[in-house]
This record gives sequence, structure tokens and C-alpha cells, in this order.
Amino acid sequence: MKNKFFFLTTAILCTALNLNAQDIRFGAKAGLNLSSLGGDAAYSYDTKPGFHIGGVLEIPVSDVFMIQPEALISLQGSGGFYQNDLNFWYLTIPVVAKYNVWDELYIEAGPQVSVLLSDNLAGNDQGFGNGYSESNGLDFGLSIGAGYRLDDNFYFQARFNAGVVNAIKDQSSKNRVFQISAIYFL
Repeated sequence: MKNKFFFLTTAILCTALNLNAQDIRFGAKAGLNLSSLGGDAAYSYDTKPGFHIGGVLEIPVSDVFMIQPEALISLQGSGGFYQNDLNFWYLTIPVVAKYNVWDELYIEAGPQVSVLLSDNLAGNDQGFGNGYSESNGLDFGLSIGAGYRLDDNFYFQARFNAGVVNAIKDQSSKNRVFQISAIYFL
């Protein structure tokens, strides 16, 4: 499954690169995460602040439609989980389709895959026992959002990412992340 996803993503990106290679822009992205684990409220999944940072490509398909793949390091998780916050460090790879509604305003949506880099779940398994202290290493989700172009190089963006895989195995704990970002295109 992973190989098919990466092959398909690579094929789409290579096709887009060949079509508009001269118009592709590279940028840096950073911002604030407000994350939580959607699931059973009995486990007190509160909102946790975090951040994300990484790189983006903007690949024009037409005058109003673009593809924007990203690679971000993202601190997610949940606050107030028993006594400690849950920290999940992910490499997130969203590939969103952007549609320019007006010159400066666009909307976006697309899939996202996240690879877990590290977590602090082992120190937070109070009350669960040994059976619930393992996290999933991979998350798939959907991203939706909107952005505003301040000038040709500087963008602001708001996005919501909803994961479909439980972050903690055998617990209802899907990633929910609201992001506010700034992007600077070179």
C-alpha cells in the first residue's frame, strides 16, 4: 500500500514538473499547531500547542489551479493526558490542490500522510497498562484550508488536518490539527 501511494505521488509530481518546470516555486513554511486527539473524552484529550516547519513546492496546473506538495516536521499530540502532554513528532507530507478564488485568496484540500518520528507515549501509559503504550507509525488524513497571498512571495494560511488512523493503538485517538502558517516563496 505504501509503495503504491509513493509511486502514484511521484508519478503525479513528475508529470506536473515536466508540464510547468519553469513556473515551479520553492518556499519555506512555518507556523503554529493547535492539536488534539479526537476520540474518547474519558481520556482527557485536550488541545496542545505545537509548531510545524518545512518546505513547499507550488506547481501551477493552470492560471487558477495549483498543486502544493509539502514536507514538514510537525509537533502534535494532546495536552492534559493524565499529568503530562502527549508529544508526537511527525514528518507530514500533505499534497493539496489549491484553487484561486480571487487574486489573493485561495482554498485548498488534499490527502496527507504522516510518518511518526518519535513520541513520549511510554512515559504516559498510566492507567492503560502495557497493552496501550504503543503508537501507530503511520497516519493518513485529509487537509482542508484557505490562504491569503500578501504579495508575490509571502502567504498566510489556515488549515485543518484530520487523521483517520488512531495515533495510539487500540484507543480512539485520531490526530486533529489546526494550523496557522506563513509561507515565503523564493
